[in-house]
Amino acid sequence: MDKKKKPLDVTASSLVDLKAELYRKQEQFKRQKLGQETSGAGFKAKSKDKKPNIWNKQNAGVSARAAKDAEQLEEERSTIDTARRKLEEKARLYEQMTKGDFPDEETEGLFLVDFTQKIIDKKRETLAQKEKEDEEQLSSSPVPPPENPDEEWVDFVDALGRSRRCMKKDLPDFKKMDQDLQGKGKASSDKTLLSEDMRRELQRQEWEREEEEAMKRPVGPIHYEDIRQQEARDLGVGYYAFSQDQEQRQKQRETLDMLRDQTTDQRTKRERLKERKQAILQARLAKVRQRKMKKAKLDEEEEFETTGTSPQPEECPEVSILKKVEVEIQERRDTKPGVPHVREWDRGKGKSHLKKKHFHVMNIINVNTCLSFCNKSKCVVKNPKFKSPTDSYSIIYSTPIKRLFGFPFDELTLL
Repeated sequence: MDKKKKPLDVTASSLVDLKAELYRKQEQFKRQKLGQETSGAGFKAKSKDKKPNIWNKQNAGVSARAAKDAEQLEEERSTIDTARRKLEEKARLYEQMTKGDFPDEETEGLFLVDFTQKIIDKKRETLAQKEKEDEEQLSSSPVPPPENPDEEWVDFVDALGRSRRCMKKDLPDFKKMDQDLQGKGKASSDKTLLSEDMRRELQRQEWEREEEEAMKRPVGPIHYEDIRQQEARDLGVGYYAFSQDQEQRQKQRETLDMLRDQTTDQRTKRERLKERKQAILQARLAKVRQRKMKKAKLDEEEEFETTGTSPQPEECPEVSILKKVEVEIQERRDTKPGVPHVREWDRGKGKSHLKKKHFHVMNIINVNTCLSFCNKSKCVVKNPKFKSPTDSYSIIYSTPIKRLFGFPFDELTLL
């Protein structure tokens, strides 16, 4: 037998010793590993610092710009969401008011849109559309057969050449109307061929007939229609032809009186309604003014509480009422003696602007009166106590001073 293949002599005690040695080595390895982890010495692989690639390098400020863009985008989204929410609220309010459901009856007059009229117009449009659809449906549907032969629809051509449709029972009446129309046309054409004597004879006969009818009528008031006698005159749209019959005339007058009373009542109601709306609007405006005044008062109180001092009114310069001043002419020192000064915008305009204006003013007037007409004059009010020209007060008289004071005046020339 070969030595290499010689079997080993393994006993149970040797196997137990081998297992004990293996267990001891495992425990030793665990302890070493635990000690290295606690001391910070690990088995981590050594990291290799690679050189950064130029394509992976970012520009300076990219992250800051990206963050800024994100913030702007968020603000835009919030603004858009707010606007969309407001528009949706307005749309709901508009839809609510178009249906006639107002939040408050008093606020109805604050809107520029007349929602009540819009509701009425919408209902009218709906009814008109429904009627149109019904008519189209009826016109498209076949005509049912008549229950009575006289109710059958027939077509005919009238005297004017128009194609018309009517029931069979109404056809004789329409034909009679056409015959009457044709007869009147022939009679009028025949009368145009009459001579003057024959036409006058026909008029005389007609007058005699009218006079005989007037004599037969009972004695009573005579109206315009009784004596008009077919005069060819256009009386306008305001003319109403009353009947010659007294009973019919009385009925017509009663109808007109009733219509006039209805018109007057409607006008009165409309004016009352307008006054009521105006009163409601005035009351609403008064409430708004009261709220504003109350709010302004509260703001003033808060400002007083915060600052601790109330706003003091501006002190006006005290001017003695008894102090008197003299009115003198302010002369320009930048021109030659005797030569009037010409302004830049007056050059080349001729000498019309050099004319002197004469006003009448007092030599001695009150300072308060002078100061009330300041900021528009070329005159100077100078206090005789002051020697400097800067102590003067410039004033103007927008109207002649003579009208303002009514005292004796001396003549003053304004440059």
